[in-house]
Amino acid sequence: MLNLFLAFLKVGAASYGGGWTIVGIIRTEILSLGWLTPDDFARLVAVAQVTPGPVALNAATMVGFRLFGLAGAAIATLAVVAVPVTLALTVGALMSRMAKRGRQVTEALKTGTIGLIAMTVWAFAPAATSSWLNAVTAIVAFSVSAFTRINPLWVILGSGIIGAARRAIFG
Repeated sequence: MLNLFLAFLKVGAASYGGGWTIVGIIRTEILSLGWLTPDDFARLVAVAQVTPGPVALNAATMVGFRLFGLAGAAIATLAVVAVPVTLALTVGALMSRMAKRGRQVTEALKTGTIGLIAMTVWAFAPAATSSWLNAVTAIVAFSVSAFTRINPLWVILGSGIIGAARRAIFG
């Protein structure tokens, strides 16, 4: 039974791609250990194909059952899924940790972005306050953006129209 477990553990570890990519590996393992003849294996694959579920899982269960009954079926089935399930759980745990760290990185980026926006405001503040009309336009644009649901594109276009009108009227 240990050989059965190790054989299907190896099959499970090599089962990247799943489905029919693994049939050749299963065939090599089973035939090299003398557990089935080539004809028996062909029949096994035919039954595994029409049985619901993955071919590798079905084949492992059938070979285990044929060799050692219900205990063999259980051992072969557990062995063939052990590596993929372990990898899935490991990747899931790593992704969860990365997501937590990702939130920390996102928070750090937000903080940096706020600093850069503040620097932009600081750089443009002298131009925005060079006249009372510019200052009022900047305050109105900020207020509309901050306290309404008006699309910022309209705020920018409106500010541009006000600026153009001011230049046309006042020079």
